[in-house]
Amino acid sequence: MNILFDINHPVDINFFKKAIQKTAEAGHRVILTYRDRGALGPIIQHELGAFNPIRVGRHYTHFTTKLIGQLRRDLAFLPFQRKNKVGLSVCFGPTNAIASWLNRIPYLAFEDDSEYKITFYHANLFATRHIMPSYIDVRRKNIHYYKGFKELAYLHPTSFTPNREALRTYSLEPGGYAFVRKVAGVSLNYKKEDDLDIRVVRKIRSVGLKVLLSLEDKSLRGDYERDCIILKEPLGDIFSLIKFAALTVTSGDSVARESCLLGTPTIYAGRRKMAVNKQLVELGCLFKDDTIQDILQRIDFLSSHTIREKIEQRIQWHIENSWDNTTEVILGHIKDFTG
Repeated sequence: MNILFDINHPVDINFFKKAIQKTAEAGHRVILTYRDRGALGPIIQHELGAFNPIRVGRHYTHFTTKLIGQLRRDLAFLPFQRKNKVGLSVCFGPTNAIASWLNRIPYLAFEDDSEYKITFYHANLFATRHIMPSYIDVRRKNIHYYKGFKELAYLHPTSFTPNREALRTYSLEPGGYAFVRKVAGVSLNYKKEDDLDIRVVRKIRSVGLKVLLSLEDKSLRGDYERDCIILKEPLGDIFSLIKFAALTVTSGDSVARESCLLGTPTIYAGRRKMAVNKQLVELGCLFKDDTIQDILQRIDFLSSHTIREKIEQRIQWHIENSWDNTTEVILGHIKDFTG
């Protein structure tokens, strides 16, 4: 069968990468498309270039143009799917949902963000299956649930083994630094993110930790380079760097979940309240702190090595006993339509 995987965001590459490879190994033809957005093009060529990814559409940042651009891109898939004889479309969200519906092609929409209602209900309206973690409490007839998190498609122990050698580039020791991620306001989800300022960095240093900083907006480099080790690009093994950190402070929600699932205690400084984060908060791994003062106090608490060990053990138990390997979830749904 010809199976279309459409990529809209760098995290989608991680989410689908292993499933794409296994789908091809099973004898199916993988058709890989992506939306031109920031560094996504070079990343997808590096990670999945063997599948000859095809660019369809472009990225817009303003609300109105974003909606119009998404509709135009979706409609562009109408002739594309027919020309390539696509038998199944697999995506994260509603990327070509309308085209698949009009062409009567089964459409699998994976999801973990019910709070972003426009895209959530767009996907739900047209998807054959709308597939999401069970922590999202939305009841509609085409919703399918799995236990766990989308990030376990690439961070499950069967997919990822941390490598201490990644720390050598930055002259770091396990547990001797904090990983800090500051997102830019390039997405509608992050327009109000501004909580990670230099006070957070200096607080981390005051408890005896180095600061490894990932900056999405590179124009801010000058504000931080005297106090931080700034992550070099290409990023290399970023997940090993997060795994061996004493703690993570991030304004991005994906990095917050990734850090928790690697067993690293995490302060989420972003403003988004997401149902998918609820269990990580309840497990005492993810701390949603809304003010600078809250963050500074939490850094003191999480700088304890004992706290980190307890959190790591708790997360490891749930991965082994409670949560699904998300790559196997993806492949299971694909198999339902390919036999």
